[in-house]
Amino acid sequence: MCRLGFGWSRRHTSGTTIDSRAALVTFGTRVLGVFMGLAIITALVGFGIRALSPGLDLDIMHGVAANRDATITSIAAIVTNAGSFAILAPLSVAVVLLRRWNRPADDIALVVVAAGSAALPWLVKLIVARPRPTLEQLQHLSSLSFPSEHTTQAAAIYLTIAIVLSKALRRGLTAPVIGLAVVIAVVVAWSRVYLGVHYPTDVAAALLLGWSWALLVFYWARPSLEQPPP
Repeated sequence: MCRLGFGWSRRHTSGTTIDSRAALVTFGTRVLGVFMGLAIITALVGFGIRALSPGLDLDIMHGVAANRDATITSIAAIVTNAGSFAILAPLSVAVVLLRRWNRPADDIALVVVAAGSAALPWLVKLIVARPRPTLEQLQHLSSLSFPSEHTTQAAAIYLTIAIVLSKALRRGLTAPVIGLAVVIAVVVAWSRVYLGVHYPTDVAAALLLGWSWALLVFYWARPSLEQPPP
Protein backbone atom coordinates (compact mmCIF):
# COMPACT_ATOMS: atom_id res chain seq x y z
CA MET A 1 0.00 0.00 0.00
CA CYS A 2 1.18 3.54 -0.65
CA ARG A 3 -0.01 7.07 -0.18
CA LEU A 4 -0.07 9.35 -3.23
CA GLY A 5 -1.43 12.81 -2.63
CA PHE A 6 -4.99 11.71 -2.18
CA GLY A 7 -6.47 8.40 -1.10
CA TRP A 8 -4.88 5.01 -0.53
CA SER A 9 -4.22 2.71 -3.46
CA ARG A 10 -2.29 -0.30 -4.69
CA ARG A 11 0.69 0.44 -6.93
CA HIS A 12 0.54 -0.78 -10.51
CA THR A 13 3.66 -2.12 -12.23
CA SER A 14 3.92 1.07 -14.30
CA GLY A 15 4.32 3.09 -11.11
CA THR A 16 0.90 4.76 -11.48
CA THR A 17 -1.54 3.98 -8.73
CA ILE A 18 -4.76 2.36 -9.89
CA ASP A 19 -7.06 4.27 -7.53
CA SER A 20 -5.47 7.69 -8.15
CA ARG A 21 -5.78 7.17 -11.91
CA ALA A 22 -9.47 6.32 -11.54
CA ALA A 23 -9.97 9.36 -9.31
CA LEU A 24 -8.33 11.65 -11.86
CA VAL A 25 -10.45 10.22 -14.66
CA THR A 26 -13.62 10.77 -12.65
CA PHE A 27 -12.50 14.27 -11.72
CA GLY A 28 -11.62 15.13 -15.31
CA THR A 29 -14.91 13.77 -16.62
CA ARG A 30 -16.90 15.82 -14.14
CA VAL A 31 -14.89 18.96 -14.86
CA LEU A 32 -15.43 18.52 -18.60
CA GLY A 33 -19.15 17.97 -18.05
CA VAL A 34 -19.44 21.11 -15.93
CA PHE A 35 -17.42 23.11 -18.45
CA MET A 36 -19.51 22.08 -21.44
CA GLY A 37 -22.79 22.41 -19.55
CA LEU A 38 -22.05 25.93 -18.35
CA ALA A 39 -20.73 26.96 -21.77
CA ILE A 40 -23.93 25.80 -23.46
CA ILE A 41 -26.25 27.38 -20.88
CA THR A 42 -24.37 30.69 -20.90
CA ALA A 43 -24.26 30.78 -24.70
CA LEU A 44 -28.02 30.22 -24.86
CA VAL A 45 -28.53 33.06 -22.39
CA GLY A 46 -26.26 35.24 -24.51
CA PHE A 47 -28.26 34.48 -27.67
CA GLY A 48 -31.43 35.39 -25.82
CA ILE A 49 -30.00 38.68 -24.63
CA ARG A 50 -28.76 39.57 -28.11
CA ALA A 51 -32.16 38.76 -29.61
CA LEU A 52 -34.09 40.77 -27.05
CA SER A 53 -31.59 43.68 -26.97
CA PRO A 54 -32.78 44.75 -23.51
CA GLY A 55 -33.26 48.49 -23.25
CA LEU A 56 -32.32 48.29 -19.58
CA ASP A 57 -28.70 47.65 -20.62
CA LEU A 58 -28.51 50.89 -22.57
CA ASP A 59 -30.47 52.87 -19.97
CA ILE A 60 -28.03 51.88 -17.24
CA MET A 61 -24.99 52.60 -19.40
CA HIS A 62 -26.30 56.02 -20.42
CA GLY A 63 -26.95 56.81 -16.76
CA VAL A 64 -23.47 55.71 -15.73
CA ALA A 65 -21.79 57.66 -18.55
CA ALA A 66 -23.72 60.81 -17.67
CA ASN A 67 -22.58 60.71 -14.05
CA ARG A 68 -18.92 59.80 -14.34
CA ASP A 69 -16.51 61.46 -11.94
CA ALA A 70 -12.75 61.81 -12.35
CA THR A 71 -11.99 60.32 -8.93
CA ILE A 72 -14.34 57.39 -9.34
CA THR A 73 -13.00 56.81 -12.84
CA SER A 74 -9.48 56.53 -11.43
CA ILE A 75 -10.70 54.06 -8.79
CA ALA A 76 -12.54 51.98 -11.40
CA ALA A 77 -9.44 51.86 -13.61
CA ILE A 78 -7.46 50.44 -10.69
CA VAL A 79 -9.96 47.96 -9.23
CA THR A 80 -10.81 46.51 -12.63
CA ASN A 81 -7.30 45.00 -12.66
CA ALA A 82 -8.39 42.72 -9.81
CA GLY A 83 -10.11 40.66 -12.48
CA SER A 84 -7.12 40.43 -14.80
CA PHE A 85 -5.81 36.92 -15.41
CA ALA A 86 -2.30 38.37 -15.41
CA ILE A 87 -2.84 38.99 -11.69
CA LEU A 88 -5.14 36.11 -10.80
CA ALA A 89 -3.01 33.34 -12.37
CA PRO A 90 0.11 34.17 -10.30
CA LEU A 91 -2.10 34.66 -7.24
CA SER A 92 -3.56 31.16 -7.66
CA VAL A 93 -0.10 29.65 -8.07
CA ALA A 94 1.13 31.54 -5.00
CA VAL A 95 -1.74 30.17 -2.90
CA VAL A 96 -0.93 26.62 -4.00
CA LEU A 97 2.79 27.06 -3.25
CA LEU A 98 2.24 28.67 0.14
CA ARG A 99 -0.03 25.80 1.17
CA ARG A 100 2.81 23.33 0.38
CA TRP A 101 0.45 20.80 -1.22
CA ASN A 102 -1.17 20.09 2.17
CA ARG A 103 -4.54 19.43 0.54
CA PRO A 104 -3.79 18.23 -3.01
CA ALA A 105 -7.44 17.90 -4.02
CA ASP A 106 -8.13 21.51 -3.06
CA ASP A 107 -5.02 22.74 -4.86
CA ILE A 108 -5.85 20.83 -8.04
CA ALA A 109 -9.38 22.23 -7.94
CA LEU A 110 -8.05 25.79 -7.56
CA VAL A 111 -5.76 25.41 -10.58
CA VAL A 112 -8.60 23.93 -12.65
CA VAL A 113 -11.00 26.69 -11.59
CA ALA A 114 -8.44 29.35 -12.51
CA ALA A 115 -7.78 27.87 -15.95
CA GLY A 116 -11.45 27.26 -16.66
CA SER A 117 -12.44 30.78 -15.60
CA ALA A 118 -10.33 32.09 -18.46
CA ALA A 119 -11.34 29.46 -21.02
CA LEU A 120 -15.10 29.53 -20.39
CA PRO A 121 -15.79 33.21 -21.19
CA TRP A 122 -13.36 33.06 -24.12
CA LEU A 123 -15.29 30.16 -25.65
CA VAL A 124 -18.72 31.67 -25.00
CA LYS A 125 -17.62 34.99 -26.48
CA LEU A 126 -16.71 33.26 -29.72
CA ILE A 127 -20.10 31.53 -29.84
CA VAL A 128 -22.32 34.50 -28.90
CA ALA A 129 -20.22 37.15 -30.70
CA ARG A 130 -21.83 40.13 -28.98
CA PRO A 131 -20.04 43.40 -29.88
CA ARG A 132 -18.77 45.75 -27.21
CA PRO A 133 -20.95 48.71 -26.16
CA THR A 134 -20.91 51.59 -28.62
CA LEU A 135 -20.92 54.25 -25.92
CA GLU A 136 -17.70 56.00 -24.97
CA GLN A 137 -15.23 53.45 -23.61
CA LEU A 138 -12.69 54.65 -21.06
CA GLN A 139 -10.61 51.58 -21.95
CA HIS A 140 -10.49 50.87 -25.66
CA LEU A 141 -11.08 47.18 -26.38
CA SER A 142 -11.87 45.52 -29.68
CA SER A 143 -12.70 42.00 -28.42
CA LEU A 144 -16.20 40.61 -27.93
CA SER A 145 -18.42 41.48 -24.99
CA PHE A 146 -20.51 38.58 -23.58
CA PRO A 147 -19.68 37.44 -20.95
CA SER A 148 -17.08 39.57 -19.17
CA GLU A 149 -13.78 37.70 -18.78
CA HIS A 150 -12.54 39.93 -15.94
CA THR A 151 -15.76 39.37 -13.99
CA THR A 152 -15.89 35.61 -14.59
CA GLN A 153 -12.29 35.22 -13.48
CA ALA A 154 -12.75 37.38 -10.39
CA ALA A 155 -15.95 35.58 -9.36
CA ALA A 156 -14.49 32.08 -9.77
CA ILE A 157 -10.95 32.51 -8.49
CA TYR A 158 -11.53 34.75 -5.47
CA LEU A 159 -14.39 32.53 -4.28
CA THR A 160 -12.30 29.38 -4.64
CA ILE A 161 -9.33 30.92 -2.84
CA ALA A 162 -11.65 32.07 -0.06
CA ILE A 163 -13.15 28.58 0.32
CA VAL A 164 -9.69 26.96 0.34
CA LEU A 165 -8.21 29.39 2.86
CA SER A 166 -11.28 29.38 5.10
CA LYS A 167 -10.66 25.72 5.94
CA ALA A 168 -7.69 26.83 8.05
CA LEU A 169 -9.61 29.65 9.77
CA ARG A 170 -11.90 29.71 12.76
CA ARG A 171 -15.52 29.01 11.88
CA GLY A 172 -16.56 32.59 12.60
CA LEU A 173 -14.16 33.94 9.96
CA THR A 174 -15.40 31.80 7.10
CA ALA A 175 -18.40 33.94 6.20
CA PRO A 176 -16.46 37.26 6.19
CA VAL A 177 -13.71 35.80 3.98
CA ILE A 178 -16.18 34.39 1.48
CA GLY A 179 -18.19 37.60 1.67
CA LEU A 180 -15.06 39.59 0.81
CA ALA A 181 -14.47 37.39 -2.25
CA VAL A 182 -18.03 38.05 -3.41
CA VAL A 183 -17.65 41.80 -2.88
CA ILE A 184 -14.41 41.90 -4.89
CA ALA A 185 -16.10 40.16 -7.81
CA VAL A 186 -19.07 42.53 -7.70
CA VAL A 187 -16.76 45.54 -7.61
CA VAL A 188 -14.87 44.23 -10.63
CA ALA A 189 -18.22 43.76 -12.41
CA TRP A 190 -19.20 47.35 -11.57
CA SER A 191 -15.88 48.67 -12.88
CA ARG A 192 -16.35 46.97 -16.25
CA VAL A 193 -19.72 48.67 -16.74
CA TYR A 194 -18.47 51.99 -15.40
CA LEU A 195 -15.55 52.00 -17.83
CA GLY A 196 -17.98 51.39 -20.68
CA VAL A 197 -16.43 48.11 -21.85
CA HIS A 198 -19.34 45.82 -20.90
CA TYR A 199 -23.11 45.85 -20.73
CA PRO A 200 -24.69 45.15 -17.32
CA THR A 201 -26.00 41.81 -18.63
CA ASP A 202 -22.43 40.87 -19.62
CA VAL A 203 -21.21 41.16 -16.05
CA ALA A 204 -24.36 39.72 -14.46
CA ALA A 205 -24.00 36.58 -16.56
CA ALA A 206 -20.27 36.49 -15.82
CA LEU A 207 -20.84 36.60 -12.06
CA LEU A 208 -23.25 33.67 -12.25
CA LEU A 209 -20.92 31.81 -14.60
CA GLY A 210 -17.84 32.30 -12.41
CA TRP A 211 -19.54 31.39 -9.16
CA SER A 212 -21.28 28.36 -10.69
CA TRP A 213 -18.01 27.12 -12.20
CA ALA A 214 -16.14 27.46 -8.91
CA LEU A 215 -18.81 25.83 -6.76
CA LEU A 216 -19.47 22.91 -9.11
CA VAL A 217 -15.79 22.13 -9.58
CA PHE A 218 -15.03 22.42 -5.88
CA TYR A 219 -18.06 20.70 -4.40
CA TRP A 220 -18.97 18.21 -7.13
CA ALA A 221 -15.83 17.37 -9.11
CA ARG A 222 -13.17 17.75 -6.40
CA PRO A 223 -14.63 15.17 -3.96
CA SER A 224 -13.81 12.43 -6.48
CA LEU A 225 -10.13 13.05 -5.63
CA GLU A 226 -10.82 12.34 -1.95
CA GLN A 227 -12.54 8.98 -2.11
CA PRO A 228 -12.02 6.97 1.10
CA PRO A 229 -9.74 3.94 0.90
CA PRO A 230 -11.46 0.67 -0.13
